[in-house]
Amino acid sequence: MVKQLVLGAFEEFTPNFIANAWHHERGDTSAFATLEFWQDLAARLDTAGFDFFFLAEAIGYPMNDAGQVPEAVIRDAVQFPVHDPLALISGLATAAPRIGFVATASTTAQHPLLNARTFTTLDHLTGGRMGWNIVTSDNQQALVRLLGQTDVTPHDERYARATEFVDLSLRLWEEAWDDGAVLADKATRTFSDPAKVHRIEHQGKYFRFDGYFPATPSPQRTPTLFQAGTSAAGTAFAARYAECVFTQDRETARLKATVARLRAQAVAAGRPADSVKIINGASFVIADTVEEAQRLRAELNATPTREATAALFLGWSGVDLGALDPDATLDSVSTEVGHTMIEMWRNPNGTSPTVGEILDSLASTFGGMRFTGTAESIATEIAALVEETDIDGFLVENWYGGYEGYRDFVEQLMPVLQERGLLPDVARSGTLRSMLTGEPDVPEWHPARAVRGAQSSAQSGA
Repeated sequence: MVKQLVLGAFEEFTPNFIANAWHHERGDTSAFATLEFWQDLAARLDTAGFDFFFLAEAIGYPMNDAGQVPEAVIRDAVQFPVHDPLALISGLATAAPRIGFVATASTTAQHPLLNARTFTTLDHLTGGRMGWNIVTSDNQQALVRLLGQTDVTPHDERYARATEFVDLSLRLWEEAWDDGAVLADKATRTFSDPAKVHRIEHQGKYFRFDGYFPATPSPQRTPTLFQAGTSAAGTAFAARYAECVFTQDRETARLKATVARLRAQAVAAGRPADSVKIINGASFVIADTVEEAQRLRAELNATPTREATAALFLGWSGVDLGALDPDATLDSVSTEVGHTMIEMWRNPNGTSPTVGEILDSLASTFGGMRFTGTAESIATEIAALVEETDIDGFLVENWYGGYEGYRDFVEQLMPVLQERGLLPDVARSGTLRSMLTGEPDVPEWHPARAVRGAQSSAQSGA
């Protein structure tokens, strides 16, 4: 049976994202700061049949350990400027009435109460189409220098903090309000039943909370939970909480291993192997001939400057390649920032590329899988990849900006994928959770259900 893929659109509220190619002639992001720009894009992808619109977050911008910012960051718009993605979503909900919305928010930068209230609000405003991509923040220097945190938080400790952050969030979403708590009864002048609204007390290592959650339960209660990052700590975290995991492997063998590891971790955590949807980043260059597509890909690879790509690597990994020996490898480099990014450049067989080779190849390696060819040839590649790796879908990377970055994918490739049974003929609809996982509610294995069950038991025993 052919697996029908999940499709997301990979964006950031900035004029320039993965490709550092905002100035390419095919793209135009000059109006990126306007609501109309994003409404047009979201509406087109909604009509095309995408399942969700994914907004990454960048807290700060690329800087080294000394807080120095390469000139290319500002000159080439490398995650600078960048605006607030969560503020954008409510303005997209009516323009795109079917597609889901996923936004990144950091457990190292945010506070559980404010974050939980924001996602509940957006889940209301989108009719249950909201997802939270849980990250621990790769740009730790930004947290120290821009948000006033005292020091860089070690990688594994960030996941310990994230665990407490999410556990408290689940209590706010699932325990604070019973079903039927909102009465809006004019006759008795009772808006909410005090017996069904519960005080939450939490005294943890990282957070304290004692009070009520002020936002009423949204259609999903707990937004659909995503996680990005495939380090050991990240994978264990995903196995506990994530309904969808975003990966960015570039090679089939690595992707196959990542998918197998995530599914095995899920089983070890007491949930079905297929209960986690694994969605890999991918870019697509499509033309009438393979040769023309390869020419277009080479042109795109040549668009960003070497300085701009090095700055983007710094922002994602915390490693300043320009300060390293060009003949060295990253095998001995340690970082408390982007473990997943660094691991992509380490090969256990001792054939890791040198820093110089990485710098020379960055523009042609950023992002996830790369598909270059005709619509038919790429569809064949995708079918083979799905068969070999068991991947569940793709987060389509926009390398031009605006709808132009998706035009060929939507107009040429998606019809072929539908013909081959790799995409549904009719776009999925409903809550984001039901679209992506087929579950009408948070699944039984999820910690959120345990929180809800504990509250129900307490009420029935009272």
